[in-house]
Amino acid sequence: MNIKSNQNNPFYFGGAVSPDKFMGRRSDINAAFDVIYNRMYLAIQGSSGMGKSSLLRYIAAPETWKTKNLDTSQVFIIFFNCSEILPSFTAIGFWEKVLSSLKKQVEDNEALQLAIEQILAQGTYSVNELRYMLAEIGKANKFLLLLLDNFDVALYPNAIYTEDDMRSFLSNLRNLASHGQEKDYLCVILTSLKRLSEMGPEITPGTSPWNNHYTYRYLKPLKQQEVSNWLQNVSAQYSLPWLIDLQAGIQEISGGNPALLQSAGFLLYRAWRDGDIATVVDFAREFEKVNRQYFSIAWKLSTDDEKSILKFLALSRLEGRLNHKRKYTLDGVDIILSQKDRQLRELEERGIIRCYLDIDDSEQGDYVFTSSIMEWWVIKELENSQNQPDLAERELVFLNLSSKQIEQMKSIMKQVWQYKDTIQSVAGWMGKLGGAFVKGVIGQSPA
Repeated sequence: MNIKSNQNNPFYFGGAVSPDKFMGRRSDINAAFDVIYNRMYLAIQGSSGMGKSSLLRYIAAPETWKTKNLDTSQVFIIFFNCSEILPSFTAIGFWEKVLSSLKKQVEDNEALQLAIEQILAQGTYSVNELRYMLAEIGKANKFLLLLLDNFDVALYPNAIYTEDDMRSFLSNLRNLASHGQEKDYLCVILTSLKRLSEMGPEITPGTSPWNNHYTYRYLKPLKQQEVSNWLQNVSAQYSLPWLIDLQAGIQEISGGNPALLQSAGFLLYRAWRDGDIATVVDFAREFEKVNRQYFSIAWKLSTDDEKSILKFLALSRLEGRLNHKRKYTLDGVDIILSQKDRQLRELEERGIIRCYLDIDDSEQGDYVFTSSIMEWWVIKELENSQNQPDLAERELVFLNLSSKQIEQMKSIMKQVWQYKDTIQSVAGWMGKLGGAFVKGVIGQSPA
């Protein structure tokens, strides 16, 4: 082979990837720069691991601006994680972070330096003071771009940040985005786990900082073609032909989630290079362990009704999965799910499930988990919920099951215990990747 055994791992997980490792998202990147070009406001929502922080980091990179034929000398880019405002998020802490970061970039502009120092000294950060700062930026023929990661923390009160403080903070943001010429010198792109309108205090109609001011994008799992292109590039760059053979298996366990893709690649490369992950059981346990937070967050952020659908979907597929079939084993699943359009749409947007039509036209209308390991996780949650897995009365009412379907569901739930040992092993849910270890494609150190 033409790759040395001490070659560094080309995959990365555990945080935002560097711009040179960023993959896909062409449409989202274009949408962000449309917003920047027109000095607008964009809210990006997405599940944990979907690449929100990586996208902001990519947008902030000077190299990215060059590809768009844009000049970074005309903009002050402030990029930070709102959850890093310590000890807890406050409006004062937020504006201090913005102004302190901006001050470092305006050393050659005496008027702007003075304006920032005066505002910092007063520590009040009124909307008039902030407008004055934006006006000075405009005089310099520049604009301010705020890239705000994890903005969720600004929409929950804490011990030193009350709902009244929050309303005042959001009101100031709305004022800056909608009034006066100064709004032309400000552009904001922020990220959150949930829709902005679903968080924060109750707001009087007509005073929402989001409606009519922000455009929205929901980061979904990467498309299969994006994943394929990325793996092919890595394979070619690092001489890893076996990576191409594993595309389907990697897609099956990751569901196109960028963080899961990176961690799968990282562990598979380690298995190939070092041989310390020698079996599919080793790989499965390590993959579930390092990604446990993503599955846990996806579950915790789901509403009770969404959790009911996930349980129902996992159980309805359980017998078929254990018997190596792909279709539902419960009668009328498609009819039941068709009555839950809103919840299904939300789960699809968050990248937890997808319509099988996206994968294979022969299975029209069937819903599947994007990640087989998320499906396993839901079964385990059901199994761990009580001494014997069951669906609560509330959930049966919500799903509107017929008496025949309830009996079928009870029969399927018994299999959670009948096949408990099989279900407990996450290795049984690795699908196509299992064969790669059996055939020796990976799990052996390179020569």
